[in-house]
Amino acid sequence: MVILSVLLVMALGVACAPVEEEDPVEAEEPEEEPEEEPEPEEPDDPVELRFGVASDATNLDPRLATDVASANVTNLVYAGLLKWDDDTLEIEPYVAKEIEIPDDTTYIFHLHEGIKFHDGEELTAEDVKYTYDTFRDPDFGARNIAFYEPIDEIVVVDDYTVKFEMEEPNAPFLYYLAPGIVPKHHIEEHGEGVLETEPMGAGPYVFKEWVPNDRVVLEAHDDYFQGRSEIDTIILRPIPEVTTKLIELETGGVHAIDGIPPEEVERLREEPEVEVTVRPGTGFNYYSYHHGQEPFDDVRMRQAFAYGMDMEEKVDHVWYGIRDVAYSPIIPTSWAHNPDVRRFGHEPERAKELMEEAGYGDGLTIDFKHSEGEVTREHVEIAQHQLADIGMDLDVHEQEWGAHYDDILEGRFEAYTMGWSGQTDPDRGVYRQFHTDNWAPAGANRQLYSNERVDELLVLARTNVDMDVREEKYHEIQEILAEEQSYTYISYYVTKAAHRPEVQNYAGRCGYFYTWELKDATLAE
Repeated sequence: MVILSVLLVMALGVACAPVEEEDPVEAEEPEEEPEEEPEPEEPDDPVELRFGVASDATNLDPRLATDVASANVTNLVYAGLLKWDDDTLEIEPYVAKEIEIPDDTTYIFHLHEGIKFHDGEELTAEDVKYTYDTFRDPDFGARNIAFYEPIDEIVVVDDYTVKFEMEEPNAPFLYYLAPGIVPKHHIEEHGEGVLETEPMGAGPYVFKEWVPNDRVVLEAHDDYFQGRSEIDTIILRPIPEVTTKLIELETGGVHAIDGIPPEEVERLREEPEVEVTVRPGTGFNYYSYHHGQEPFDDVRMRQAFAYGMDMEEKVDHVWYGIRDVAYSPIIPTSWAHNPDVRRFGHEPERAKELMEEAGYGDGLTIDFKHSEGEVTREHVEIAQHQLADIGMDLDVHEQEWGAHYDDILEGRFEAYTMGWSGQTDPDRGVYRQFHTDNWAPAGANRQLYSNERVDELLVLARTNVDMDVREEKYHEIQEILAEEQSYTYISYYVTKAAHRPEVQNYAGRCGYFYTWELKDATLAE
Protein backbone atom coordinates (compact mmCIF):
# COMPACT_ATOMS: atom_id res chain seq x y z
CA MET A 1 0.00 0.00 0.00
CA VAL A 2 1.38 3.34 -1.01
CA ILE A 3 0.48 6.37 1.01
CA LEU A 4 0.81 9.69 -0.71
CA SER A 5 1.05 12.87 1.28
CA VAL A 6 1.11 16.45 0.11
CA LEU A 7 2.90 19.15 2.01
CA LEU A 8 1.73 22.67 1.27
CA VAL A 9 4.20 25.39 2.21
CA MET A 10 3.53 29.13 2.02
CA ALA A 11 6.52 31.45 2.26
CA LEU A 12 5.95 35.14 2.79
CA GLY A 13 8.91 37.46 2.07
CA VAL A 14 9.32 41.24 2.33
CA ALA A 15 11.99 42.94 0.11
CA CYS A 16 13.34 46.42 0.86
CA ALA A 17 15.23 48.70 -1.61
CA PRO A 18 18.53 50.22 -0.37
CA VAL A 19 18.28 53.75 1.01
CA GLU A 20 21.03 56.36 0.19
CA GLU A 21 22.56 58.10 3.20
CA GLU A 22 22.10 61.90 3.23
CA ASP A 23 24.93 64.38 3.85
CA PRO A 24 24.98 64.87 7.63
CA VAL A 25 25.89 68.63 7.29
CA GLU A 26 23.65 69.87 4.50
CA ALA A 27 20.62 67.77 5.04
CA GLU A 28 18.07 68.55 7.70
CA GLU A 29 16.15 65.81 9.38
CA PRO A 30 12.71 65.95 7.73
CA GLU A 31 9.71 65.75 9.95
CA GLU A 32 8.11 62.38 9.64
CA GLU A 33 4.49 62.47 8.69
CA PRO A 34 2.45 59.97 10.61
CA GLU A 35 1.52 56.99 8.51
CA GLU A 36 -2.17 56.55 7.95
CA GLU A 37 -3.53 53.49 9.64
CA PRO A 38 -5.15 51.21 7.05
CA GLU A 39 -8.84 50.82 7.65
CA PRO A 40 -9.64 47.31 8.83
CA GLU A 41 -11.48 45.22 6.29
CA GLU A 42 -15.04 44.48 7.14
CA PRO A 43 -15.50 40.74 7.62
CA ASP A 44 -17.87 39.11 5.18
CA ASP A 45 -21.29 38.34 6.53
CA PRO A 46 -21.70 34.65 7.31
CA VAL A 47 -23.38 32.72 4.52
CA GLU A 48 -26.60 31.26 5.95
CA LEU A 49 -28.84 28.72 4.22
CA ARG A 50 -32.31 27.91 5.51
CA PHE A 51 -33.78 24.51 4.64
CA GLY A 52 -37.46 23.66 5.13
CA VAL A 53 -37.99 20.05 6.21
CA ALA A 54 -41.21 18.10 6.60
CA SER A 55 -40.76 17.19 10.26
CA ASP A 56 -38.46 17.62 13.22
CA ALA A 57 -35.73 15.20 14.18
CA THR A 58 -36.34 12.61 16.89
CA ASN A 59 -32.83 11.45 17.84
CA LEU A 60 -29.44 12.85 16.75
CA ASP A 61 -27.33 9.82 17.68
CA PRO A 62 -26.61 8.09 14.32
CA ARG A 63 -26.78 4.68 15.99
CA LEU A 64 -30.37 5.30 17.11
CA ALA A 65 -31.77 7.54 14.37
CA THR A 66 -33.74 5.71 11.68
CA ASP A 67 -36.02 8.45 10.32
CA VAL A 68 -35.40 10.90 7.48
CA ALA A 69 -35.91 13.95 9.72
CA SER A 70 -33.05 12.88 12.00
CA ALA A 71 -30.86 11.85 9.05
CA ASN A 72 -31.16 15.39 7.69
CA VAL A 73 -29.01 16.38 10.68
CA THR A 74 -26.80 13.34 11.26
CA ASN A 75 -25.70 13.14 7.60
CA LEU A 76 -24.05 16.54 8.00
CA VAL A 77 -22.72 16.28 11.57
CA TYR A 78 -21.10 12.85 11.35
CA ALA A 79 -18.70 11.10 8.99
CA GLY A 80 -19.17 7.39 8.33
CA LEU A 81 -16.63 4.69 7.67
CA LEU A 82 -18.04 4.44 4.15
CA LYS A 83 -20.60 6.49 2.20
CA TRP A 84 -22.91 6.20 -0.78
CA ASP A 85 -21.90 7.88 -4.02
CA ASP A 86 -23.91 11.05 -4.64
CA ASP A 87 -25.25 9.86 -7.99
CA THR A 88 -25.03 6.08 -8.20
CA LEU A 89 -25.58 5.30 -4.48
CA GLU A 90 -22.80 2.75 -4.78
CA ILE A 91 -20.68 2.35 -1.65
CA GLU A 92 -17.29 4.08 -1.49
CA PRO A 93 -14.65 4.97 1.15
CA TYR A 94 -15.11 7.99 3.43
CA VAL A 95 -13.37 7.93 6.82
CA ALA A 96 -11.78 4.74 5.51
CA LYS A 97 -9.40 5.47 2.65
CA GLU A 98 -8.86 1.84 1.66
CA ILE A 99 -10.69 -1.47 2.13
CA GLU A 100 -9.05 -4.90 2.08
CA ILE A 101 -11.20 -8.05 1.77
CA PRO A 102 -8.77 -10.99 2.06
CA ASP A 103 -11.60 -13.54 2.31
CA ASP A 104 -15.41 -13.77 2.51
CA THR A 105 -15.52 -13.08 6.24
CA THR A 106 -12.76 -10.49 6.78
CA TYR A 107 -12.82 -6.75 6.11
CA ILE A 108 -9.84 -4.52 6.91
CA PHE A 109 -10.28 -0.74 6.83
CA HIS A 110 -7.37 1.70 6.65
CA LEU A 111 -8.41 5.14 7.93
CA HIS A 112 -7.36 8.61 6.89
CA GLU A 113 -5.00 10.10 9.44
CA GLY A 114 -5.70 13.45 11.05
CA ILE A 115 -9.49 13.45 10.88
CA LYS A 116 -10.76 15.66 13.70
CA PHE A 117 -13.95 15.43 15.69
CA HIS A 118 -15.64 18.76 16.32
CA ASP A 119 -13.91 19.07 19.71
CA GLY A 120 -10.47 18.77 18.05
CA GLU A 121 -9.74 15.17 19.11
CA GLU A 122 -8.54 12.80 16.40
CA LEU A 123 -10.81 10.06 15.05
CA THR A 124 -9.08 6.67 15.31
CA ALA A 125 -9.77 2.98 14.94
CA GLU A 126 -10.89 2.91 18.59
CA ASP A 127 -13.83 5.16 17.69
CA VAL A 128 -14.78 2.89 14.78
CA LYS A 129 -14.70 -0.18 17.01
CA TYR A 130 -16.67 1.56 19.73
CA THR A 131 -19.34 2.74 17.28
CA TYR A 132 -20.03 -0.69 15.83
CA ASP A 133 -19.64 -2.57 19.10
CA THR A 134 -22.47 -0.47 20.51
CA PHE A 135 -24.51 -0.94 17.32
CA ARG A 136 -24.48 -4.71 17.88
CA ASP A 137 -24.94 -4.61 21.66
CA PRO A 138 -28.55 -5.65 22.47
CA ASP A 139 -28.46 -3.59 25.67
CA PHE A 140 -27.70 -0.42 23.72
CA GLY A 141 -30.93 -0.60 21.74
CA ALA A 142 -29.89 0.35 18.20
CA ARG A 143 -32.95 -0.21 16.02
CA ASN A 144 -30.77 -1.39 13.14
CA ILE A 145 -29.00 -4.00 15.26
CA ALA A 146 -29.92 -6.65 12.68
CA PHE A 147 -27.42 -5.19 10.23
CA TYR A 148 -24.52 -5.81 12.61
CA GLU A 149 -25.37 -9.17 14.16
CA PRO A 150 -23.18 -11.05 11.62
CA ILE A 151 -20.06 -9.36 13.07
CA ASP A 152 -18.08 -11.82 15.18
CA GLU A 153 -15.33 -9.46 16.34
CA ILE A 154 -13.91 -6.01 15.68
CA VAL A 155 -10.15 -5.73 16.20
CA VAL A 156 -8.11 -2.53 16.42
CA VAL A 157 -4.88 -3.32 14.54
CA ASP A 158 -3.38 0.13 15.10
CA ASP A 159 -4.62 3.73 15.39
CA TYR A 160 -5.60 3.83 11.73
CA THR A 161 -6.46 0.22 10.95
CA VAL A 162 -9.50 -1.75 12.09
CA LYS A 163 -10.51 -5.31 11.18
CA PHE A 164 -14.04 -6.76 11.10
CA GLU A 165 -14.31 -10.55 11.43
CA MET A 166 -17.68 -11.94 10.33
CA GLU A 167 -19.39 -15.09 11.60
CA GLU A 168 -20.31 -15.98 8.02
CA PRO A 169 -20.33 -14.29 4.61
CA ASN A 170 -22.61 -11.28 4.44
CA ALA A 171 -23.17 -9.91 0.95
CA PRO A 172 -24.72 -6.51 1.84
CA PHE A 173 -22.44 -5.78 4.82
CA LEU A 174 -20.57 -2.80 3.37
CA TYR A 175 -23.83 -0.94 2.81
CA TYR A 176 -24.34 -0.85 6.57
CA LEU A 177 -21.13 0.99 7.37
CA ALA A 178 -22.36 4.43 6.32
CA PRO A 179 -23.71 5.64 9.72
CA GLY A 180 -21.52 8.23 11.40
CA ILE A 181 -18.61 7.33 13.63
CA VAL A 182 -19.19 8.55 17.20
CA PRO A 183 -16.47 9.89 19.55
CA LYS A 184 -15.71 7.29 22.22
CA HIS A 185 -13.90 9.76 24.50
CA HIS A 186 -16.78 12.24 24.45
CA ILE A 187 -19.41 9.63 25.33
CA GLU A 188 -17.27 8.16 28.11
CA GLU A 189 -16.91 11.66 29.58
CA HIS A 190 -20.51 12.86 29.22
CA GLY A 191 -22.59 9.67 29.26
CA GLU A 192 -24.11 7.39 26.65
CA GLY A 193 -27.18 9.54 25.95
CA VAL A 194 -25.32 12.77 25.20
CA LEU A 195 -25.48 12.46 21.41
CA GLU A 196 -29.25 12.06 21.29
CA THR A 197 -29.78 15.80 21.68
CA GLU A 198 -26.25 17.23 21.31
CA PRO A 199 -24.53 15.41 18.46
CA MET A 200 -20.81 15.63 17.83
CA GLY A 201 -19.07 13.96 14.95
CA ALA A 202 -16.36 14.57 12.36
CA GLY A 203 -18.63 15.59 9.49
CA PRO A 204 -18.77 18.82 7.49
CA TYR A 205 -21.04 20.64 9.94
CA VAL A 206 -20.90 21.27 13.70
CA PHE A 207 -24.07 21.10 15.77
CA LYS A 208 -24.90 24.39 17.51
CA GLU A 209 -28.55 24.37 18.58
CA TRP A 210 -31.78 22.35 18.51
CA VAL A 211 -35.02 24.10 19.40
CA PRO A 212 -37.61 21.29 19.03
CA ASN A 213 -40.21 21.92 16.33
CA ASP A 214 -38.53 25.23 15.44
CA ARG A 215 -34.97 24.81 14.17
CA VAL A 216 -31.69 22.92 14.15
CA VAL A 217 -28.62 25.13 13.62
CA LEU A 218 -25.39 23.78 12.13
CA GLU A 219 -22.13 25.62 11.43
CA ALA A 220 -19.34 24.68 9.01
CA HIS A 221 -16.55 22.55 10.48
CA ASP A 222 -13.32 24.49 9.89
CA ASP A 223 -11.16 21.34 10.14
CA TYR A 224 -13.35 19.01 8.06
CA PHE A 225 -10.92 16.59 6.46
CA GLN A 226 -12.43 16.96 2.98
CA GLY A 227 -12.36 20.77 3.07
CA ARG A 228 -14.50 23.41 4.75
CA SER A 229 -17.93 23.94 3.24
CA GLU A 230 -18.64 27.36 1.72
CA ILE A 231 -21.97 27.77 3.49
CA ASP A 232 -21.21 28.91 7.03
CA THR A 233 -24.54 28.15 8.67
CA ILE A 234 -27.37 25.76 7.84
CA ILE A 235 -30.70 26.13 9.61
CA LEU A 236 -33.13 23.23 9.29
CA ARG A 237 -36.69 24.42 9.91
CA PRO A 238 -39.48 21.86 10.43
CA ILE A 239 -42.51 23.01 8.40
CA PRO A 240 -45.09 20.17 8.38
CA GLU A 241 -47.72 22.02 6.34
CA VAL A 242 -46.76 21.83 2.68
CA THR A 243 -48.59 25.02 1.72
CA THR A 244 -46.67 26.98 4.34
CA LYS A 245 -43.42 25.41 3.20
CA LEU A 246 -44.05 26.43 -0.41
CA ILE A 247 -44.86 30.01 0.59
CA GLU A 248 -41.63 30.17 2.59
CA LEU A 249 -39.68 28.91 -0.44
CA GLU A 250 -41.27 31.28 -2.94
CA THR A 251 -40.88 34.33 -0.70
CA GLY A 252 -37.31 33.51 0.32
CA GLY A 253 -38.05 32.49 3.90
CA VAL A 254 -36.16 29.28 3.12
CA HIS A 255 -33.73 28.51 0.32
CA ALA A 256 -34.66 24.85 -0.23
CA ILE A 257 -37.28 22.31 0.81
CA ASP A 258 -37.28 18.54 1.02
CA GLY A 259 -40.49 17.74 -0.80
CA ILE A 260 -43.24 19.33 -2.86
CA PRO A 261 -46.81 18.23 -3.58
CA PRO A 262 -47.09 16.48 -6.95
CA GLU A 263 -49.83 18.85 -8.06
CA GLU A 264 -47.40 21.75 -7.65
CA VAL A 265 -44.57 20.34 -9.79
CA GLU A 266 -45.62 21.87 -13.10
CA ARG A 267 -46.56 25.24 -11.59
CA LEU A 268 -43.27 25.53 -9.73
CA ARG A 269 -41.32 24.69 -12.86
CA GLU A 270 -42.71 27.91 -14.36
CA GLU A 271 -41.66 30.00 -11.37
CA PRO A 272 -38.45 31.99 -12.09
CA GLU A 273 -37.45 31.95 -8.40
CA VAL A 274 -37.74 28.17 -7.97
CA GLU A 275 -35.84 25.21 -9.42
CA VAL A 276 -37.47 21.78 -9.25
CA THR A 277 -35.75 18.40 -9.16
CA VAL A 278 -37.61 15.14 -9.83
CA ARG A 279 -35.65 11.90 -9.38
CA PRO A 280 -36.45 8.22 -8.91
CA GLY A 281 -36.73 7.41 -5.22
CA THR A 282 -35.34 4.59 -3.13
CA GLY A 283 -38.37 3.72 -1.04
CA PHE A 284 -42.11 3.38 -0.70
CA ASN A 285 -45.00 4.14 1.62
CA TYR A 286 -47.35 1.55 3.01
CA TYR A 287 -50.09 0.58 5.44
CA SER A 288 -49.34 -2.00 8.10
CA TYR A 289 -51.01 -3.82 10.97
CA HIS A 290 -50.41 -5.10 14.49
CA HIS A 291 -49.91 -8.84 13.93
CA GLY A 292 -49.92 -9.56 17.64
CA GLN A 293 -53.56 -8.75 18.31
CA GLU A 294 -57.01 -8.88 16.77
CA PRO A 295 -58.21 -8.23 14.15
CA PHE A 296 -55.04 -8.19 12.04
CA ASP A 297 -53.48 -11.29 13.51
CA ASP A 298 -55.72 -12.93 10.88
CA VAL A 299 -54.27 -12.74 7.36
CA ARG A 300 -57.80 -12.58 5.92
CA MET A 301 -58.35 -9.21 7.57
CA ARG A 302 -55.11 -7.85 6.15
CA GLN A 303 -56.09 -9.07 2.71
CA ALA A 304 -59.56 -7.56 3.14
CA PHE A 305 -57.95 -4.21 3.95
CA ALA A 306 -55.95 -4.44 0.72
CA TYR A 307 -58.95 -5.53 -1.40
CA GLY A 308 -61.01 -2.69 0.07
CA MET A 309 -58.97 0.08 -1.58
CA ASP A 310 -58.63 1.23 -5.18
CA MET A 311 -54.90 1.91 -5.03
CA GLU A 312 -54.60 2.90 -8.69
CA GLU A 313 -57.23 5.60 -8.27
CA LYS A 314 -55.67 6.75 -5.01
CA VAL A 315 -52.13 7.05 -6.37
CA ASP A 316 -53.29 8.87 -9.51
CA HIS A 317 -55.39 11.27 -7.46
CA VAL A 318 -52.89 12.01 -4.69
CA TRP A 319 -49.66 11.92 -6.73
CA TYR A 320 -51.01 13.01 -10.12
CA GLY A 321 -49.60 10.00 -11.92
CA ILE A 322 -46.01 10.83 -10.95
CA ARG A 323 -45.73 7.71 -8.77
CA ASP A 324 -46.45 4.06 -9.52
CA VAL A 325 -48.53 1.77 -7.32
CA ALA A 326 -46.25 -0.34 -5.11
CA TYR A 327 -46.59 -4.06 -4.46
CA SER A 328 -43.21 -5.12 -3.01
CA PRO A 329 -40.65 -3.86 -0.46
CA ILE A 330 -37.80 -4.27 -2.96
CA ILE A 331 -37.94 -1.27 -5.29
CA PRO A 332 -38.31 -1.74 -9.09
CA THR A 333 -34.83 -0.36 -9.82
CA SER A 334 -33.25 -3.15 -7.74
CA TRP A 335 -31.78 -6.24 -9.40
CA ALA A 336 -33.73 -8.34 -6.87
CA HIS A 337 -37.19 -6.88 -7.58
CA ASN A 338 -39.90 -9.45 -8.41
CA PRO A 339 -42.51 -7.94 -10.77
CA ASP A 340 -44.67 -11.10 -10.73
CA VAL A 341 -45.91 -11.18 -7.13
CA ARG A 342 -49.60 -11.28 -6.28
CA ARG A 343 -51.28 -7.88 -6.52
CA PHE A 344 -54.47 -6.93 -4.72
CA GLY A 345 -56.83 -4.90 -6.87
CA HIS A 346 -60.01 -3.17 -5.75
CA GLU A 347 -62.43 -6.04 -5.00
CA PRO A 348 -64.83 -4.84 -2.27
CA GLU A 349 -67.08 -7.93 -2.47
CA ARG A 350 -64.09 -10.22 -1.97
CA ALA A 351 -63.04 -8.04 0.97
CA LYS A 352 -66.47 -8.47 2.59
CA GLU A 353 -66.29 -12.26 2.11
CA LEU A 354 -62.92 -12.40 3.86
CA MET A 355 -64.23 -10.29 6.73
CA GLU A 356 -67.21 -12.63 7.08
CA GLU A 357 -64.91 -15.67 7.14
CA ALA A 358 -62.76 -14.02 9.81
CA GLY A 359 -65.80 -13.30 12.00
CA TYR A 360 -66.17 -9.59 11.29
CA GLY A 361 -69.09 -9.67 8.88
CA ASP A 362 -70.94 -6.98 10.87
CA GLY A 363 -68.04 -4.57 10.47
CA LEU A 364 -65.60 -3.07 12.98
CA THR A 365 -63.71 0.07 13.96
CA ILE A 366 -59.92 0.23 13.48
CA ASP A 367 -57.56 2.39 15.58
CA PHE A 368 -55.50 3.95 12.76
CA LYS A 369 -52.55 6.34 13.20
CA HIS A 370 -50.55 8.55 10.87
CA SER A 371 -48.12 11.45 11.11
CA GLU A 372 -48.76 15.08 10.17
CA GLY A 373 -48.70 16.17 6.55
CA GLU A 374 -51.16 17.20 3.89
CA VAL A 375 -50.34 14.42 1.42
CA THR A 376 -50.47 11.75 4.11
CA ARG A 377 -53.73 13.16 5.39
CA GLU A 378 -55.19 13.05 1.88
CA HIS A 379 -54.35 9.43 1.09
CA VAL A 380 -55.58 8.35 4.55
CA GLU A 381 -58.89 10.15 4.00
CA ILE A 382 -59.34 8.27 0.71
CA ALA A 383 -58.57 4.98 2.48
CA GLN A 384 -61.05 5.88 5.21
CA HIS A 385 -63.77 6.53 2.63
CA GLN A 386 -63.10 3.39 0.58
CA LEU A 387 -62.81 1.05 3.56
CA ALA A 388 -66.06 2.32 5.04
CA ASP A 389 -67.79 0.71 2.06
CA ILE A 390 -66.70 -2.75 3.25
CA GLY A 391 -67.50 -2.17 6.93
CA MET A 392 -64.05 -1.10 8.17
CA ASP A 393 -64.33 2.25 9.92
CA LEU A 394 -60.95 3.88 10.48
CA ASP A 395 -60.77 5.85 13.73
CA VAL A 396 -58.00 8.14 12.48
CA HIS A 397 -55.47 9.82 14.78
CA GLU A 398 -53.10 12.36 13.21
CA GLN A 399 -49.96 12.82 15.30
CA GLU A 400 -46.83 14.92 15.44
CA TRP A 401 -44.02 12.82 13.99
CA GLY A 402 -42.17 12.07 17.24
CA ALA A 403 -45.33 10.96 19.05
CA HIS A 404 -46.40 8.89 16.06
CA TYR A 405 -43.03 7.17 15.82
CA ASP A 406 -43.05 6.34 19.54
CA ASP A 407 -46.57 4.89 19.36
CA ILE A 408 -45.68 2.65 16.43
CA LEU A 409 -42.47 1.39 18.06
CA GLU A 410 -44.35 0.63 21.28
CA GLY A 411 -47.24 -1.13 19.51
CA ARG A 412 -49.93 1.40 20.40
CA PHE A 413 -51.97 0.95 17.22
CA GLU A 414 -54.07 -1.49 15.22
CA ALA A 415 -53.05 -0.12 11.83
CA TYR A 416 -50.85 2.75 10.66
CA THR A 417 -49.09 4.26 7.66
CA MET A 418 -45.40 5.08 7.24
CA GLY A 419 -42.69 4.82 4.61
CA TRP A 420 -39.16 3.58 4.04
CA SER A 421 -36.36 5.46 2.27
CA GLY A 422 -32.82 4.49 1.31
CA GLN A 423 -33.67 0.92 0.32
CA THR A 424 -30.56 0.48 -1.79
CA ASP A 425 -29.54 -3.15 -1.23
CA PRO A 426 -32.50 -5.60 -1.14
CA ASP A 427 -31.41 -6.82 2.28
CA ARG A 428 -31.97 -3.30 3.58
CA GLY A 429 -35.55 -3.42 2.31
CA VAL A 430 -36.59 -6.68 3.96
CA TYR A 431 -34.32 -8.10 6.67
CA ARG A 432 -34.89 -5.62 9.47
CA GLN A 433 -38.57 -5.14 8.57
CA PHE A 434 -39.66 -8.78 8.42
CA HIS A 435 -37.26 -11.06 10.31
CA THR A 436 -38.70 -12.34 13.60
CA ASP A 437 -35.55 -11.35 15.52
CA ASN A 438 -36.13 -7.70 14.64
CA TRP A 439 -39.40 -7.03 16.43
CA ALA A 440 -39.91 -3.50 17.70
CA PRO A 441 -39.10 -1.59 19.80
CA ALA A 442 -35.50 -2.79 19.49
CA GLY A 443 -35.86 -3.64 15.80
CA ALA A 444 -37.72 -2.26 12.79
CA ASN A 445 -40.24 -5.09 12.47
CA ARG A 446 -42.85 -2.73 13.90
CA GLN A 447 -45.83 -4.88 12.99
CA LEU A 448 -44.46 -7.98 14.81
CA TYR A 449 -44.55 -10.14 11.69
CA SER A 450 -43.16 -13.68 11.90
CA ASN A 451 -42.79 -16.43 9.30
CA GLU A 452 -40.26 -19.25 9.64
CA ARG A 453 -39.77 -19.63 5.90
CA VAL A 454 -39.21 -15.91 5.44
CA ASP A 455 -36.69 -15.92 8.31
CA GLU A 456 -34.83 -18.79 6.64
CA LEU A 457 -34.81 -17.11 3.23
CA LEU A 458 -33.67 -13.78 4.65
CA VAL A 459 -30.61 -15.41 6.21
CA LEU A 460 -29.83 -17.43 3.07
CA ALA A 461 -30.08 -14.33 0.89
CA ARG A 462 -27.72 -12.21 2.96
CA THR A 463 -25.11 -14.92 3.61
CA ASN A 464 -24.67 -15.97 -0.03
CA VAL A 465 -22.41 -13.99 -2.34
CA ASP A 466 -23.82 -15.63 -5.49
CA MET A 467 -26.10 -13.00 -7.04
CA ASP A 468 -28.28 -15.58 -8.79
CA VAL A 469 -28.91 -17.40 -5.52
CA ARG A 470 -29.68 -14.14 -3.73
CA GLU A 471 -32.11 -13.10 -6.45
CA GLU A 472 -33.94 -16.44 -6.22
CA LYS A 473 -34.34 -16.11 -2.44
CA TYR A 474 -35.51 -12.50 -2.62
CA HIS A 475 -38.09 -13.38 -5.26
CA GLU A 476 -39.58 -16.02 -2.98
CA ILE A 477 -39.54 -13.64 -0.01
CA GLN A 478 -41.52 -11.08 -2.01
CA GLU A 479 -44.07 -13.71 -3.07
CA ILE A 480 -44.73 -14.72 0.56
CA LEU A 481 -44.92 -11.14 1.79
CA ALA A 482 -47.39 -10.24 -0.95
CA GLU A 483 -49.60 -13.17 -0.02
CA GLU A 484 -49.53 -12.41 3.71
CA GLN A 485 -49.88 -8.62 3.37
CA SER A 486 -47.69 -7.74 6.33
CA TYR A 487 -47.47 -4.43 4.49
CA THR A 488 -50.09 -3.21 2.05
CA TYR A 489 -48.01 -1.07 -0.27
CA ILE A 490 -49.21 2.28 -1.58
CA SER A 491 -46.66 3.82 -3.96
CA TYR A 492 -42.99 3.86 -4.89
CA TYR A 493 -41.28 7.11 -4.01
CA VAL A 494 -40.26 9.74 -6.49
CA THR A 495 -38.09 12.50 -5.04
CA LYS A 496 -39.49 15.95 -5.67
CA ALA A 497 -37.34 18.67 -4.19
CA ALA A 498 -37.11 22.39 -4.84
CA HIS A 499 -34.70 25.21 -4.16
CA ARG A 500 -34.14 28.83 -5.05
CA PRO A 501 -31.76 29.59 -7.95
CA GLU A 502 -29.15 31.16 -5.67
CA VAL A 503 -28.53 27.69 -4.19
CA GLN A 504 -25.92 26.23 -6.51
CA ASN A 505 -24.25 22.84 -6.81
CA TYR A 506 -27.29 21.25 -5.19
CA ALA A 507 -29.78 19.02 -6.98
CA GLY A 508 -31.81 17.47 -4.17
CA ARG A 509 -31.33 13.86 -3.23
CA CYS A 510 -33.67 10.98 -2.54
CA GLY A 511 -35.45 10.69 0.81
CA TYR A 512 -32.78 9.73 3.32
CA PHE A 513 -30.19 12.06 1.78
CA TYR A 514 -32.05 15.32 1.22
CA THR A 515 -29.42 17.46 2.95
CA TRP A 516 -26.26 15.51 2.07
CA GLU A 517 -25.33 17.59 -0.98
CA LEU A 518 -25.47 20.79 1.07
CA LYS A 519 -21.90 20.07 2.15
CA ASP A 520 -20.82 21.00 -1.39
CA ALA A 521 -23.45 23.67 -2.12
CA THR A 522 -22.85 27.38 -2.49
CA LEU A 523 -25.18 30.33 -2.05
CA ALA A 524 -24.85 33.05 -4.68
CA GLU A 525 -25.72 36.67 -3.92
